[in-house]
This record gives sequence, C-alpha cells and structure tokens, in this order.
Amino acid sequence: MAANTAPIFSLSGDVSSNSTTAMAPTLTTAAADYTGISVNNKLVFTAGANGGFVQRLRFKAIGTNSAASVARIYLNNGSTNTTATNNSFYGELALPTTTAIATTSTIDLDYTMNFALPAGFTIYVGLGTTATAGWVVTAIAGEY
Repeated sequence: MAANTAPIFSLSGDVSSNSTTAMAPTLTTAAADYTGISVNNKLVFTAGANGGFVQRLRFKAIGTNSAASVARIYLNNGSTNTTATNNSFYGELALPTTTAIATTSTIDLDYTMNFALPAGFTIYVGLGTTATAGWVVTAIAGEY
C-alpha cells in the first residue's frame, strides 16, 4: 500500500506502542519526574515513517490501586528520552484509587490529544507515584 503523501485521514489504525517488548505498556513504578528522563517512563506510541495522528490515550486500571497517582505525558523528538531537551512535558491526568471486584469493571480514563506527530516522534508516559496493580496505556492513533 502506498504512503499517504497528503494526509487528511490516517492510512491505517495503530493502537500499539510499536515496541518490540509489549503492545501497550503497563505502568506500575513511579517515574516521579517532570522532564521525561526517568527510565520508568514507558513508550506508548511511535509515529511511523510518514508521521501519525494520535486521537487519545486510554488508561485502564488493571486491578486494585490503593493510592491515587498522576500520569505524566511527554512528547519526544525521536531521540533518546533520557536527555531532557529531547522531551516536552505535554500534559497530565489524575489517576484515582481503584478496587477490582468480580461484579463491576475498573475505570477507563481517556486523555484527548487529537494532533499529528512528525515521523519518528514518540510519546512516553510515567506515573507520579507507584501503583499497586498498575495501569495499561493504549494509544488510539493512526499512521499516515
């Protein structure tokens, strides 16, 4: 399939981090930074060779999280995220305490983005405090 050279709409959907280790990362360990350089920040999305469009990030509690936290979202220029000047602190989302029980669901939270990323740019997410069970982060996106 040929690349979309004048994108208005995505050529194909993408809901993965494009990582070789996991489709959507699980966040459990606190990154506790505002620069995006912590090794505990996880890769959530990588824009392909023609760029990509990120509609939103979905956060899903995967069990009981006994302490509230915050998810911090960073844009990265495609270079190493452990260098602060490669990252931009984009936003954050409050994550509540959660209780997993057999008779109801745990919470889903969406963080709206709705913008295009240049080719190779990435999104990383980290937690403000450590989570007991953790949160799965899935990018709802598309590739050009």
